[in-house]
Amino acid sequence: MTDIFDLYRDPKKHDELKAILNLGTQKHPAGLAQNFLEKDIWVAEVLRLLYNENLLGTHSTAFKGGTALSKCWRAIERFSEDIDLSIHWSDLAGEADEIAAWEQSTENNSQKKKFRKRQTKLLTEWSTDLIDRLNERLAQYEIDGLRAELEPGSEGEKVNVHFPRLSSYDSNYQLDYILLEFGGRNRGRPTVSHEVGCYLAELEELQAIAFPQATVAAYHPGYVLWEKLTALHQFSTQERDPDPHRLARHWYDVDCLLQQEDFANPLDETVAMKDVVAMKGQRWAQRGVSFEEVLDGRLILVPEGERLNQIAADHSDAIEGRMFFGVPDDFETIVSRLRESQDWINTGIGQVTHGK
Repeated sequence: MTDIFDLYRDPKKHDELKAILNLGTQKHPAGLAQNFLEKDIWVAEVLRLLYNENLLGTHSTAFKGGTALSKCWRAIERFSEDIDLSIHWSDLAGEADEIAAWEQSTENNSQKKKFRKRQTKLLTEWSTDLIDRLNERLAQYEIDGLRAELEPGSEGEKVNVHFPRLSSYDSNYQLDYILLEFGGRNRGRPTVSHEVGCYLAELEELQAIAFPQATVAAYHPGYVLWEKLTALHQFSTQERDPDPHRLARHWYDVDCLLQQEDFANPLDETVAMKDVVAMKGQRWAQRGVSFEEVLDGRLILVPEGERLNQIAADHSDAIEGRMFFGVPDDFETIVSRLRESQDWINTGIGQVTHGK
């Protein structure tokens, strides 16, 4: 069996690799472009290194975000290229008594600032060490252009993994590297184990090629859903307009999740709801945003006015950038469903939390 990375190492085999990518585009149900298929190989391999080869170390680290939704649950029909990872905050801080550490770090604004400053320092140190481990391992591939680096000014939250690209690249919407985005102030558990691979490995014609496969610790579906719901609440209510670039995907994702009967029902996940609201209220305070309103049945999923128009334009940009496996619903349809979802979720929350 031929290892896919052998084709990268030997320049004489690059034409064979290009033919594989071309075949993948032809055989993919939605004709996923070669540049996405190629990046997907490296996304799967990076996940394998992080989890199967334990480059993440001993801290509880949850795989979440769009890539987890796409790879672990196939809950969304879009290509997600970032790898979102959340390190359990008390593990990173080395706190044995999590409850006491939480109470101390949320006691007042001074303690919150002290906690954030400390976590930023710890995450930066941890990410720097991870990059050293990654680069040491990536050097063993003997493939030019393969390296990891800390994104300047990211305070340890963003690690960019660069990889050689043999496919043509004509999308302004796709990053030309893999973004590992780490959080050190959130939860890294509970998680569920999932096997993930890459799209090319599913083709019958390519069964003689060995593609990467990883066993990841994916964030619990209930927590994923409530983090997504409260993210929309934040984007919809914060005083300052969020940057709309690459933002519309969050509305698309939530709409998909709420249509999945076997993913998670928000009204069945009240523990996750309360945990997420408590965490975001203490760790991610934003002007204009009250996460506690969610517990009173005042969740807002859809912004108004020009903010909504800008997000709708980003949805169109994502379609043009071929980020979806097929043609998704137009943004107006997505928003219409989300308004209906907002109503039944808020009604249900009132019944669950207040017995109304």
